[in-house]
Amino acid sequence: MAYSSLRDFVRKLERAGELKRIKAEVSPDLEITQITDRVSKAEG
Repeated sequence: MAYSSLRDFVRKLERAGELKRIKAEVSPDLEITQITDRVSKAEG
């Protein structure tokens, strides 16, 4: 399925309950990798 924009894709993820929002500021170099790893392992 093609999306018209990144915003459209993110909206679709939100509606499907597939988007995790992190409100705390995180380091893009260090913490995002760990967060992604934990989420993917916790939910399969």
